[in-house]
Amino acid sequence: MADFVVQIFNVLSNIISAFASLLVDLFESIVAIFYTAPSGTETTGSLTVVGTLMLIALGTGLVIWAFNFIRKLIRVRKKD
Repeated sequence: MADFVVQIFNVLSNIISAFASLLVDLFESIVAIFYTAPSGTETTGSLTVVGTLMLIALGTGLVIWAFNFIRKLIRVRKKD
């Protein structure tokens, strides 16, 4: 009976390790699309073209969101 419990925990630990490894690999793959890590003697990494465009899109989206939010707060009403 004790061997059965040990086998169950071994299988569970292997599944958890494989899942954690999958998450790490997935995260590293996604980050590689946006950012190039430093290699060799370089001390800083750089954004890729996609990373730069996404950063510009994020900034533009935040400005548009803030403008619309402020506009809704003010609510200019027409007088007939």
